[in-house]
Amino acid sequence: MKPLLIAHAEDPDGRIAEALAMRHLSNQGIKSADRIPVRYDRIVEAFQKAASFAEHYDTIYIADIDLNPQLQKAAGENLSLLEKISLGRNVSWFDHHSGTLKNKEKLTQIGIQLYYDKHQCAALLLQRHFSLKDPYSVKLAKIAQAHDYKNTSSDHENITIGNELEKIIALANEKLNYGLLLDLSRDLQTENVFDKNFKLLPQWQQYADDFDSRAPSAYQELENSVEVITAGNYKVLFGYCPALLSKPGAFHLRTKHEDKADAFVCLFKSPARNHLVLKTDKSPFPVASFVLSLGGGGRGNGGGFSLDYDITPENYSQVKETLLSQMEKYSQK
Repeated sequence: MKPLLIAHAEDPDGRIAEALAMRHLSNQGIKSADRIPVRYDRIVEAFQKAASFAEHYDTIYIADIDLNPQLQKAAGENLSLLEKISLGRNVSWFDHHSGTLKNKEKLTQIGIQLYYDKHQCAALLLQRHFSLKDPYSVKLAKIAQAHDYKNTSSDHENITIGNELEKIIALANEKLNYGLLLDLSRDLQTENVFDKNFKLLPQWQQYADDFDSRAPSAYQELENSVEVITAGNYKVLFGYCPALLSKPGAFHLRTKHEDKADAFVCLFKSPARNHLVLKTDKSPFPVASFVLSLGGGGRGNGGGFSLDYDITPENYSQVKETLLSQMEKYSQK
Protein backbone atom coordinates (compact mmCIF):
# COMPACT_ATOMS: atom_id res chain seq x y z
CA MET A 1 0.00 0.00 0.00
CA LYS A 2 1.02 3.60 -0.56
CA PRO A 3 1.58 5.61 2.62
CA LEU A 4 -0.49 8.75 3.30
CA LEU A 5 1.14 12.05 4.23
CA ILE A 6 -0.90 14.76 5.95
CA ALA A 7 1.16 17.95 6.27
CA HIS A 8 0.73 21.67 6.84
CA ALA A 9 0.35 23.61 3.60
CA GLU A 10 0.97 27.18 4.74
CA ASP A 11 4.66 27.43 5.59
CA PRO A 12 8.08 25.99 4.72
CA ASP A 13 8.14 23.64 7.71
CA GLY A 14 5.11 21.71 6.49
CA ARG A 15 6.28 21.53 2.89
CA ILE A 16 9.80 20.51 3.87
CA ALA A 17 8.50 17.94 6.37
CA GLU A 18 6.47 16.35 3.59
CA ALA A 19 9.50 16.35 1.30
CA LEU A 20 11.67 14.70 3.96
CA ALA A 21 9.01 12.06 4.61
CA MET A 22 9.05 11.24 0.90
CA ARG A 23 12.85 11.05 0.92
CA HIS A 24 12.62 8.57 3.78
CA LEU A 25 10.04 6.50 1.91
CA SER A 26 12.21 6.54 -1.21
CA ASN A 27 15.12 5.21 0.84
CA GLN A 28 12.81 2.36 1.86
CA GLY A 29 12.04 1.57 -1.77
CA ILE A 30 8.61 3.23 -1.68
CA LYS A 31 8.40 5.45 -4.73
CA SER A 32 5.15 7.31 -4.15
CA ALA A 33 2.69 8.40 -1.48
CA ASP A 34 -0.73 10.00 -1.39
CA ARG A 35 -0.73 13.45 0.18
CA ILE A 36 -3.22 15.80 1.80
CA PRO A 37 -2.01 19.40 2.29
CA VAL A 38 -3.71 21.05 5.27
CA ARG A 39 -4.72 24.66 5.77
CA TYR A 40 -5.87 25.56 9.27
CA ASP A 41 -9.00 27.26 7.96
CA ARG A 42 -9.96 23.96 6.32
CA ILE A 43 -8.40 21.54 8.80
CA VAL A 44 -11.58 19.66 9.64
CA GLU A 45 -12.36 18.98 5.98
CA ALA A 46 -8.82 17.67 5.45
CA PHE A 47 -9.03 15.18 8.31
CA GLN A 48 -12.54 14.12 7.34
CA LYS A 49 -11.18 13.39 3.88
CA ALA A 50 -8.34 11.36 5.38
CA ALA A 51 -10.77 9.39 7.54
CA SER A 52 -13.02 8.62 4.59
CA PHE A 53 -10.39 6.52 2.84
CA ALA A 54 -7.94 5.69 5.64
CA GLU A 55 -8.64 1.98 5.11
CA HIS A 56 -6.54 2.15 1.96
CA TYR A 57 -3.35 2.86 3.95
CA ASP A 58 -1.26 0.98 6.47
CA THR A 59 1.15 3.85 7.21
CA ILE A 60 0.22 7.49 7.78
CA TYR A 61 2.49 10.42 8.67
CA ILE A 62 1.08 13.69 10.06
CA ALA A 63 3.45 16.67 10.17
CA ASP A 64 3.33 20.22 11.49
CA ILE A 65 -0.38 20.08 12.37
CA ASP A 66 -1.63 21.45 15.69
CA LEU A 67 -4.45 19.41 17.23
CA ASN A 68 -6.24 22.66 17.93
CA PRO A 69 -9.69 23.08 19.49
CA GLN A 70 -11.35 23.21 16.07
CA LEU A 71 -9.97 19.81 15.08
CA GLN A 72 -10.46 18.39 18.56
CA LYS A 73 -14.13 19.44 18.56
CA ALA A 74 -14.68 17.83 15.17
CA ALA A 75 -12.87 14.68 16.28
CA GLY A 76 -15.06 14.34 19.38
CA GLU A 77 -14.25 13.98 23.06
CA ASN A 78 -12.45 10.67 22.50
CA LEU A 79 -10.94 11.78 19.16
CA SER A 80 -13.12 9.30 17.29
CA LEU A 81 -12.37 10.93 13.93
CA LEU A 82 -8.64 10.45 14.49
CA GLU A 83 -9.27 6.95 15.80
CA LYS A 84 -10.92 6.11 12.49
CA ILE A 85 -7.75 7.28 10.76
CA SER A 86 -5.44 5.33 13.08
CA LEU A 87 -7.38 2.08 13.58
CA GLY A 88 -5.17 -0.83 12.57
CA ARG A 89 -2.57 1.44 11.03
CA ASN A 90 0.87 2.79 11.84
CA VAL A 91 0.30 6.51 12.40
CA SER A 92 3.13 8.89 13.39
CA TRP A 93 2.52 12.54 14.27
CA PHE A 94 5.46 14.98 14.16
CA ASP A 95 4.69 18.32 15.76
CA HIS A 96 5.73 21.16 18.06
CA HIS A 97 2.42 22.86 18.86
CA SER A 98 0.91 22.98 22.33
CA GLY A 99 -2.52 21.68 21.33
CA THR A 100 -1.03 18.42 20.12
CA LEU A 101 0.99 17.95 23.29
CA LYS A 102 -2.10 18.52 25.44
CA ASN A 103 -3.75 15.60 23.68
CA LYS A 104 -0.75 13.27 23.84
CA GLU A 105 -2.43 10.77 26.17
CA LYS A 106 -5.54 10.55 24.01
CA LEU A 107 -3.46 10.16 20.87
CA THR A 108 -1.50 7.34 22.50
CA GLN A 109 -4.71 5.63 23.57
CA ILE A 110 -5.97 5.48 19.99
CA GLY A 111 -2.64 4.20 18.71
CA ILE A 112 -1.01 7.33 17.32
CA GLN A 113 2.69 7.74 18.03
CA LEU A 114 3.53 11.37 18.81
CA TYR A 115 7.00 12.78 18.20
CA TYR A 116 7.01 16.16 19.91
CA ASP A 117 9.49 18.84 20.91
CA LYS A 118 8.45 22.44 21.40
CA HIS A 119 11.92 23.57 20.38
CA GLN A 120 12.12 21.60 17.12
CA CYS A 121 10.01 22.10 14.02
CA ALA A 122 8.27 19.14 12.43
CA ALA A 123 10.79 18.85 9.60
CA LEU A 124 13.71 18.64 12.03
CA LEU A 125 11.89 16.08 14.18
CA LEU A 126 11.21 13.96 11.12
CA GLN A 127 14.73 14.29 9.71
CA ARG A 128 16.27 13.17 12.98
CA HIS A 129 13.75 10.39 13.64
CA PHE A 130 14.39 8.80 10.26
CA SER A 131 18.17 9.47 10.42
CA LEU A 132 18.23 11.36 7.14
CA LYS A 133 21.88 12.33 7.42
CA ASP A 134 22.70 13.21 3.82
CA PRO A 135 23.79 16.86 3.47
CA TYR A 136 20.72 17.89 1.45
CA SER A 137 18.19 16.52 3.95
CA VAL A 138 20.10 18.08 6.84
CA LYS A 139 20.10 21.44 5.02
CA LEU A 140 16.35 21.28 4.37
CA ALA A 141 15.67 20.58 8.05
CA LYS A 142 17.91 23.50 9.06
CA ILE A 143 16.02 25.83 6.69
CA ALA A 144 12.69 24.77 8.20
CA GLN A 145 13.97 25.15 11.75
CA ALA A 146 15.56 28.54 11.18
CA HIS A 147 12.51 29.91 9.39
CA ASP A 148 9.95 28.54 11.85
CA TYR A 149 11.78 29.96 14.87
CA LYS A 150 13.17 33.03 13.15
CA ASN A 151 14.06 36.20 14.94
CA THR A 152 12.67 39.05 12.86
CA SER A 153 15.98 40.88 13.07
CA SER A 154 17.99 37.95 11.74
CA ASP A 155 19.21 37.69 8.17
CA HIS A 156 20.69 34.18 8.48
CA GLU A 157 21.05 32.41 5.14
CA ASN A 158 18.61 29.65 6.09
CA ILE A 159 15.94 32.19 7.02
CA THR A 160 16.45 33.97 3.71
CA ILE A 161 16.03 30.69 1.84
CA GLY A 162 12.91 29.94 3.86
CA ASN A 163 11.53 33.36 3.01
CA GLU A 164 11.88 32.56 -0.70
CA LEU A 165 9.95 29.32 -0.21
CA GLU A 166 7.34 31.23 1.77
CA LYS A 167 6.70 33.48 -1.25
CA ILE A 168 5.87 30.45 -3.40
CA ILE A 169 3.69 28.98 -0.68
CA ALA A 170 1.83 32.27 -0.17
CA LEU A 171 1.21 32.58 -3.89
CA ALA A 172 -0.21 29.05 -4.02
CA ASN A 173 -2.42 29.51 -0.96
CA GLU A 174 -3.82 32.78 -2.27
CA LYS A 175 -5.54 30.78 -5.03
CA LEU A 176 -5.98 27.55 -3.02
CA ASN A 177 -3.60 26.03 -5.56
CA TYR A 178 -2.93 22.72 -3.83
CA GLY A 179 -1.31 21.32 -6.95
CA LEU A 180 1.48 23.88 -6.74
CA LEU A 181 2.01 23.11 -3.05
CA LEU A 182 2.29 19.39 -3.82
CA ASP A 183 4.66 20.10 -6.72
CA LEU A 184 6.84 22.16 -4.39
CA SER A 185 7.24 19.38 -1.81
CA ARG A 186 7.84 16.84 -4.60
CA ASP A 187 10.60 18.99 -6.11
CA LEU A 188 12.07 19.63 -2.66
CA GLN A 189 12.24 15.86 -2.26
CA THR A 190 13.99 15.30 -5.59
CA GLU A 191 16.37 18.29 -5.26
CA ASN A 192 14.73 20.24 -8.08
CA VAL A 193 13.97 23.52 -6.30
CA PHE A 194 17.48 24.89 -5.63
CA ASP A 195 20.81 25.00 -7.40
CA LYS A 196 23.99 23.93 -5.59
CA ASN A 197 24.12 27.31 -3.81
CA PHE A 198 20.49 26.98 -2.66
CA LYS A 199 19.25 29.65 -5.01
CA LEU A 200 15.86 28.98 -6.58
CA LEU A 201 15.95 27.31 -9.97
CA PRO A 202 14.27 29.28 -12.79
CA GLN A 203 11.04 27.24 -12.75
CA TRP A 204 10.55 28.17 -9.09
CA GLN A 205 12.12 31.63 -9.21
CA GLN A 206 9.29 32.73 -11.50
CA TYR A 207 6.80 32.23 -8.67
CA ALA A 208 8.93 34.16 -6.19
CA ASP A 209 9.28 36.94 -8.78
CA ASP A 210 5.52 36.99 -9.24
CA PHE A 211 5.09 37.40 -5.49
CA ASP A 212 7.70 40.18 -5.41
CA SER A 213 5.98 42.07 -8.22
CA ARG A 214 2.61 42.00 -6.47
CA ALA A 215 3.72 42.33 -2.85
CA PRO A 216 4.34 46.12 -2.74
CA SER A 217 0.72 46.99 -3.51
CA ALA A 218 -0.48 44.35 -1.02
CA TYR A 219 1.80 45.74 1.70
CA GLN A 220 0.63 49.27 0.90
CA GLU A 221 -2.97 48.13 1.28
CA LEU A 222 -2.02 46.59 4.62
CA GLU A 223 -0.31 49.78 5.78
CA ASN A 224 -3.30 51.88 4.77
CA SER A 225 -5.49 49.77 7.04
CA VAL A 226 -3.33 49.99 10.17
CA GLU A 227 -4.93 51.31 13.33
CA VAL A 228 -4.07 50.97 17.02
CA ILE A 229 -6.94 50.51 19.47
CA THR A 230 -6.96 49.99 23.22
CA ALA A 231 -8.52 46.78 24.53
CA GLY A 232 -8.47 46.57 28.30
CA ASN A 233 -4.84 46.62 29.40
CA TYR A 234 -3.44 46.28 25.92
CA LYS A 235 -2.85 48.29 22.78
CA VAL A 236 -3.83 46.27 19.73
CA LEU A 237 -2.70 47.02 16.19
CA PHE A 238 -5.03 45.79 13.43
CA GLY A 239 -4.26 45.31 9.77
CA TYR A 240 -6.32 43.95 6.86
CA CYS A 241 -4.85 42.78 3.58
CA PRO A 242 -5.04 40.40 0.60
CA ALA A 243 -4.54 36.68 1.13
CA LEU A 244 -1.23 36.99 -0.73
CA LEU A 245 0.27 38.11 2.60
CA SER A 246 -1.37 35.38 4.67
CA LYS A 247 1.96 34.51 6.29
CA PRO A 248 4.31 37.50 5.92
CA GLY A 249 1.67 40.16 6.57
CA ALA A 250 1.53 39.71 10.32
CA PHE A 251 5.31 39.62 10.64
CA HIS A 252 5.52 42.82 8.60
CA LEU A 253 3.17 44.54 11.04
CA ARG A 254 5.15 43.41 14.07
CA THR A 255 8.50 44.34 12.55
CA LYS A 256 7.50 47.78 11.32
CA HIS A 257 5.33 48.80 14.27
CA GLU A 258 6.78 46.81 17.17
CA ASP A 259 6.81 49.74 19.61
CA LYS A 260 3.23 50.77 18.92
CA ALA A 261 1.27 47.86 20.34
CA ASP A 262 1.17 44.84 22.63
CA ALA A 263 -0.53 42.63 20.04
CA PHE A 264 -0.65 42.62 16.25
CA VAL A 265 -3.76 41.23 14.57
CA CYS A 266 -3.57 40.60 10.84
CA LEU A 267 -6.88 39.80 9.16
CA PHE A 268 -7.06 38.57 5.58
CA LYS A 269 -9.36 38.76 2.62
CA SER A 270 -10.88 35.75 0.87
CA PRO A 271 -10.04 32.93 0.40
CA ALA A 272 -7.98 32.99 3.62
CA ARG A 273 -10.04 32.28 6.71
CA ASN A 274 -7.14 31.73 9.08
CA HIS A 275 -5.96 34.93 10.74
CA LEU A 276 -2.85 35.69 12.77
CA VAL A 277 -2.06 37.33 16.10
CA LEU A 278 1.53 38.12 17.10
CA LYS A 279 3.30 39.87 19.95
CA THR A 280 6.85 40.97 20.72
CA ASP A 281 9.12 39.30 23.27
CA LYS A 282 8.52 42.06 25.79
CA SER A 283 4.75 42.18 25.42
CA PRO A 284 2.68 40.71 28.28
CA PHE A 285 -0.23 39.87 25.98
CA PRO A 286 -1.07 36.12 26.24
CA VAL A 287 -1.20 35.38 22.53
CA ALA A 288 -1.19 31.58 22.70
CA SER A 289 -3.95 31.48 25.29
CA PHE A 290 -6.02 34.06 23.42
CA VAL A 291 -5.99 32.28 20.06
CA LEU A 292 -6.73 29.03 21.89
CA SER A 293 -9.86 30.66 23.31
CA LEU A 294 -10.92 31.38 19.72
CA GLY A 295 -10.51 27.74 18.75
CA GLY A 296 -7.10 28.29 17.20
CA GLY A 297 -3.60 27.50 18.35
CA GLY A 298 -0.03 28.68 18.43
CA ARG A 299 3.17 28.79 20.38
CA GLY A 300 5.56 31.38 21.76
CA ASN A 301 4.86 34.84 20.37
CA GLY A 302 2.24 33.96 17.81
CA GLY A 303 -0.78 31.97 16.79
CA GLY A 304 -3.75 31.81 14.50
CA PHE A 305 -7.48 31.27 14.55
CA SER A 306 -10.01 30.42 11.88
CA LEU A 307 -13.45 31.75 11.03
CA ASP A 308 -16.09 29.90 9.04
CA TYR A 309 -16.74 32.89 6.80
CA ASP A 310 -14.79 35.40 4.72
CA ILE A 311 -13.81 38.79 6.11
CA THR A 312 -15.02 41.41 3.65
CA PRO A 313 -14.84 45.21 3.66
CA GLU A 314 -18.48 45.14 4.74
CA ASN A 315 -18.02 42.98 7.85
CA TYR A 316 -14.42 43.88 8.72
CA SER A 317 -15.38 46.45 11.37
CA GLN A 318 -17.77 44.03 13.03
CA VAL A 319 -15.10 41.29 13.17
CA LYS A 320 -12.62 43.77 14.61
CA GLU A 321 -15.05 44.94 17.30
CA THR A 322 -15.83 41.36 18.26
CA LEU A 323 -12.15 40.56 18.67
CA LEU A 324 -11.55 43.72 20.67
CA SER A 325 -14.38 42.82 23.01
CA GLN A 326 -12.94 39.35 23.55
CA MET A 327 -9.43 40.72 24.05
CA GLU A 328 -10.68 43.24 26.59
CA LYS A 329 -12.36 40.49 28.61
CA TYR A 330 -9.32 38.29 28.26
CA SER A 331 -7.01 41.03 29.50
CA GLN A 332 -8.74 40.93 32.87
CA LYS A 333 -7.84 37.28 33.48
